[in-house]
Amino acid sequence: MNLKNKETQLFESLNKLDSIADLIKTSKEESSYLKKLSHQLEKEKEELHQKSKNLEQEKNNIINELKVFEEKLNNQDAGNYELLNKIDLIEKENQTIKDELAKMEEELKESRYKIEETENINKNLKEEVNSVQTELQSTKEQLEQILKNKKMFVKKIDELSQETDAMLGEFDKW
Repeated sequence: MNLKNKETQLFESLNKLDSIADLIKTSKEESSYLKKLSHQLEKEKEELHQKSKNLEQEKNNIINELKVFEEKLNNQDAGNYELLNKIDLIEKENQTIKDELAKMEEELKESRYKIEETENINKNLKEEVNSVQTELQSTKEQLEQILKNKKMFVKKIDELSQETDAMLGEFDKW
């Protein structure tokens, strides 16, 4: 049994050695993978470090641009003060124009009212003139009728006078 035990032990030892060899092989593969991964992570770390530097530089550039912009704004404040004064002056002139316009609109309303009154008076006068013309025409027609009647009356009187003269002439003859 001894031999069998030794054989079993030897077999177990071989199995252990195979397992250890597999472990070593697997660990070598994992080590290689980890090295690759470590190398990639180092690359990414360097890229991130470079990006960080670039971002820091951009940040500094933006800060400098903001300082320049702030200086421009501060310089423009003096110009803006003049501009504000001009705007105030324009607003005052605008208000004056608005006041004058309101005054002119009021005068326009008064003028329109006066024109309306004048038109009403004119209309009334036209109506009166038409009425007087109608009366005048009627009176003229009456006068023409009276003149016509007078002429007829004078004509009749002349005829009667002639007849009377003729009669008197005949009467004298008699």
